[in-house]
Amino acid sequence: MPDYHQPGYGPYAGGPQQPYGPPQQGWQQAAPPVGHGNAYGYGYAYGTPPPAPSTSAAMWSHLGALLTITAGTVMCCGVGAFLGWIFPMSIRGNERHRHDPYVRHHATQALNFGITQAIMAALGVVLYFASAVIFATAATETQRNGSGLAVPLLTVIGIMAAYGIAGAVCSVIGTVKATRGELWTYPRLIAWPLSKG
Repeated sequence: MPDYHQPGYGPYAGGPQQPYGPPQQGWQQAAPPVGHGNAYGYGYAYGTPPPAPSTSAAMWSHLGALLTITAGTVMCCGVGAFLGWIFPMSIRGNERHRHDPYVRHHATQALNFGITQAIMAALGVVLYFASAVIFATAATETQRNGSGLAVPLLTVIGIMAAYGIAGAVCSVIGTVKATRGELWTYPRLIAWPLSKG
């Protein structure tokens, strides 16, 4: 006896129907209504739609990292650049959000952003002082008295400022996407995928 006559197997398209009664119209053949689904692409066919994602917690994970980095850097002489990972980690570790995949995704992305910004800030500080020390030891007396030291220092400051502005723009985009209920992944240059969701 073929499989389509066994209990639990429906008829395949174009194949013979069940021997008794009309053809089955079960959930296997029902298509989800057009325009329904969630942020992860899964549709639903029956009942009420799933609850809306927790956009406020997801939004605050990005915004908290951005505000800690920018405001903390301005107010505390650059210390905020090293602390941008704390706020998203507290949202991700919160008991209410631990089982919400939408919040965990955004909090993980913001956490990776904060960790990457801290690493890049440390690298910028090391480059800044290393270029100053190297220039001071390798320069002649006339070069030390001139403005030659400003070139490597301004180059490091310019690179780090451009990187910081790009990170802030990406964080604003992440905040807006989280508010709208959309998924957002930072570019790998801005947020290294160090922590998995």
